[in-house]
Amino acid sequence: MKKLLTLVAFIMVISLGQTSAQMKVGYTSADAVLGQLPEAKTIEAELKAYSAQLSKELENKQKEFEVKYQAYMKEEKTLAPVVLEQRQKELQTLNQSLQEFQQKAQQDVQKKQQDLLAPVFDKIQKAIDEISKAENFDFVLSTDASGVPILLFAKEEHNITNKVITKLGGTPIPVAKPTSSTPEKKN
Repeated sequence: MKKLLTLVAFIMVISLGQTSAQMKVGYTSADAVLGQLPEAKTIEAELKAYSAQLSKELENKQKEFEVKYQAYMKEEKTLAPVVLEQRQKELQTLNQSLQEFQQKAQQDVQKKQQDLLAPVFDKIQKAIDEISKAENFDFVLSTDASGVPILLFAKEEHNITNKVITKLGGTPIPVAKPTSSTPEKKN
């Protein structure tokens, strides 16, 4: 909803501005910039290691539950009702603990990702701001807002993605050369 309101406001500003002056609008992809930065690989490796550590802990907890469950299944018919009830409660508690750990692990990985990416996105934003001011852009749009493109068409000449990547020390993305749309003549 917030993005829709921003887009509507932007369209209104452009409509009003066209009557008084020419505006300069650029666009970029923060995701593409991030993908080309050296720290992206470091962040990815750190997240994989952190996730692997949590996965190993989860696997150990699952094994512990499975061992106790198998023991319970073997002894189920020979246990006294009081002991049987106690083991069932123990298994339920272990299963609940396992599910809680799994949920918390997913949240922890997401938080770790946010913590690692926040300074990089701040750096990207700063570079966008500097380029925008230096090149006198009135607006710079994003081509990737939560996987939904906001920018449906734009001339490549207004794309500042490679400028941002270069400013941050990354490797620019090769730009595809336009192909001729003139059909070949047949003899």
